[in-house]
Amino acid sequence: MFNSRLIKILQAFTPAELKEFRKFIETPFFNKEGSYLLRFFDEIRKSYPEFKGEELAKENLFRKLYQEREYSDATMRKLSSGIIKLAEQFLRYKAYNENTDVTELLYIQKLREKRIEKLFESESAALEKKLGKLENSVDLDYFRNRYKLELEKINFYLDFNHLLKKQQESLQAVQGYLVYDSLLNLLDIGFNILVGSTTMYKGEENTVLELLQRTDLEGFGKILEKNTPELYPVYELFYRRYLSFLNIEEDESYFRYKEAALRSLGFFTWENQFTIMVSLQNICTRKFVEGKRYFSAELHEVHKEMLGRGLYVQKKGDYMNLHTYRNIVLTAFNLVKAEWITDFMEKYIDKILPEQRESLSAWTRAQIHYCRKEYGDAIKELQSVKNDHFLSKHEIKTMTMKMFYELKDYEPAISFADTYRHMITNDKTFAALHRNSYTNFCLFYTRLIRIVTSNFESDRRIEELHFLKSDISSTATNSKEWLLAKIEELNG
Repeated sequence: MFNSRLIKILQAFTPAELKEFRKFIETPFFNKEGSYLLRFFDEIRKSYPEFKGEELAKENLFRKLYQEREYSDATMRKLSSGIIKLAEQFLRYKAYNENTDVTELLYIQKLREKRIEKLFESESAALEKKLGKLENSVDLDYFRNRYKLELEKINFYLDFNHLLKKQQESLQAVQGYLVYDSLLNLLDIGFNILVGSTTMYKGEENTVLELLQRTDLEGFGKILEKNTPELYPVYELFYRRYLSFLNIEEDESYFRYKEAALRSLGFFTWENQFTIMVSLQNICTRKFVEGKRYFSAELHEVHKEMLGRGLYVQKKGDYMNLHTYRNIVLTAFNLVKAEWITDFMEKYIDKILPEQRESLSAWTRAQIHYCRKEYGDAIKELQSVKNDHFLSKHEIKTMTMKMFYELKDYEPAISFADTYRHMITNDKTFAALHRNSYTNFCLFYTRLIRIVTSNFESDRRIEELHFLKSDISSTATNSKEWLLAKIEELNG
């Protein structure tokens, strides 16, 4: 097998990009090495996307390209290197052309440097008009691009005394765009640091958070709202999002963010709208995990908002992410919404990658049967879910254990839990955090069944359930909500 670096690059290409890349290689302006690189690429692409097999052995490729010539490893290295360089150049070319605002700014800069005055004026005016349309256009680079455009205009006006007034107007505008760009990026970084504060940033000093804490963000907001009311909703969204995680214990901060987000969502690009909806989802999840169970219903409302707006994918036309699908179903499952899950599956299962639909459908039907207390049918559906699929074997095992409990098959349930606990211990691929969580579930699950099947007197039974509830509440464990719900059922 030849160059693995080349294979990794080509595997990342979509079929459409692979066709586009071939045209790129055909163009002498980019490919100055000659047609032999194109022939080499055509042989490689026959193995797309796996790039496996004997036909990719260096000697076999060389024979197809050069027939009777003696094999040369140096030639193969040169061919691989040539395609890698073109692939890297192609990706730069795509990145440049896909970011139209940056492309236009670089073009305008070149017109200014070349002193092509009329064209500079018309192109800068066209870009300014485009950037002036806020609808579906704002992202974290938006105000920076407006700021850079004004700088180009300022530098252009310096050469013309009669354009002094326009220069002053641009100097005024550039200040506002610089303030917006700085504040929005600081608030975005601050929010992401807070989200990660339980992991990589825990216990570390952080300059951005300290700067934000020392800044009168509310005061700045009032100035921006007064001076630029048409742009203020953008700042308000970032400010409210930052506060929603800074004050994670306060529900009001979340709901004020949600209100601002839904009100100003139309300003943003599709990708940023998606990110905003994901942030609402993550805040709800965080609150639920920290004990605010009523946020399960709020998370379901966020999911319905995402679906209604089509914001369940980062790019239009993409397939729905498996984790997104799973989170939507599990949230509705926690609320025992069997009919809603059924409707959701019928409408959105085709939005999943084709090769994943069969297994995912079986898993979804298992959730629906469980909600309807059709536990036998749920177990049958789970047996159709592939263990190597997105649902780990651990998730399937824990759900099967719940089915045993609901069916009152306590003896096989305890045996299954014990076998599974040993499997967890021996699974070295499982992260320690998750291993402990699933192990604790097995232990609590077994204790629960021991209490259910014991001959304890009423007071002793109540006491044992109390201790179990206390231990579950204070311990990191998988399916904590399910365990606590079962205890509540036993307590009557």
